[in-house]
Amino acid sequence: MNLDGALQTFFAEAEDLLNSMEAALLRLDEGEKDMETINEIFRAAHTIKGSAGLFGLNDIVSFTHIVENVLDRARDEKITVSGDLLSILLPCRDHIAVLVENAMHERANDEACLAQGQTLLNALK
Repeated sequence: MNLDGALQTFFAEAEDLLNSMEAALLRLDEGEKDMETINEIFRAAHTIKGSAGLFGLNDIVSFTHIVENVLDRARDEKITVSGDLLSILLPCRDHIAVLVENAMHERANDEACLAQGQTLLNALK
């Protein structure tokens, strides 16, 4: 079975989801703190993670899983989406975009990329 077409669809959808995620994060940063916006960000991360898993894109899955968990806690109102959290979530979105871009161009994630991801995950904790 040739999955090249499905993989290309994943990359196109991931780009759309990342754009949606960025727009929603910026709305939160501007003060729009409604639950639907948080849900939109969660769904984007969840979809990217799940689809990446289908293609064995494990760096995307493992990083996005942690981001998704934080967003799920925000949805459950266990944590507040503050300016401090947004200052981490926006770079997390950007890091997911880098991971997707690397996968799209069949580039390995180098040590610097992985270290950047770990720094962001540590900040989320």
